[in-house]
Amino acid sequence: MKTKASLNEQDYLHSFMSTMTQKSDTIINYVLAAYFFLGIGLSFKYDTFEIGVGVGTLNLLMYYSAKLLLKKSNFYQYVLSVVLAIFMAQYIYQMHGLFEMHFTVFIASTILIIYQNWKLQIPLTLLVVIHHAGLAYMQNFVYQDPNGLQIYFSQVNFDVETLIIHVILAAVVFFMNGYWAYYFKEHSQNHISKISDEYELENIKLASAKYSSLSATKEYNDFVHRTTLDLKLPVSSVLKLIDVSKGHTDNDQLLSYLEMMRDSAKKIDDLVNDIHVKSTNSRG
Repeated sequence: MKTKASLNEQDYLHSFMSTMTQKSDTIINYVLAAYFFLGIGLSFKYDTFEIGVGVGTLNLLMYYSAKLLLKKSNFYQYVLSVVLAIFMAQYIYQMHGLFEMHFTVFIASTILIIYQNWKLQIPLTLLVVIHHAGLAYMQNFVYQDPNGLQIYFSQVNFDVETLIIHVILAAVVFFMNGYWAYYFKEHSQNHISKISDEYELENIKLASAKYSSLSATKEYNDFVHRTTLDLKLPVSSVLKLIDVSKGHTDNDQLLSYLEMMRDSAKKIDDLVNDIHVKSTNSRG
């Protein structure tokens, strides 16, 4: 069974991650817009308008449809990872096989760190490997021109050695970005846990101080209550003695003094009674 502290920590962590996800989604909106319009721009220069508009639009539809239909899931983030890899393949094809455009997927991999989920690097890695291997296969075994190159797939002479080198370098980049995503998440959780512990400690201190204050107040009320009880008896006795004394004398001067004494004693008695009632209520 979870303790109250762990529940508060989990709630705070969930709130923090939700806020980070919302901010990350906002950044991704700008990134996708930039990637889409880059494809449109390349369309005019390299006469690949159908690819730039068609593939770019399908990419946006894939991402925003997944985000809209699966609001309570982070599956759309994995769709985003796939979409960013497809943008890379789109650029390479649009620019007649300019293979340097695969750096756009490295940029995408770095951007995905903001979600603090290392698993988002997996779709990128798989698609880059499949893409590279597919290019190598089509270039060497399917589409060949007299020069041994097919510019719409790659301007690089893609033999097995080149494929292995590219895959290893790409995997290293994705691994490092995945590590940083994992590290940032662990750091966030540890930081939140520390804040939660400090918060609970502060609550304990406040509760202890409140308890001490209540204890001191209770002790004071008990003292006042006992004191009023001790005072009530002698004051009551003085009032009775005065009344008895008044019945045993006819001296007007003495009766006047006794009446003055009784008035003063009665005031003391009323004051003690009032304090006694208030102390009783406070103790209750």
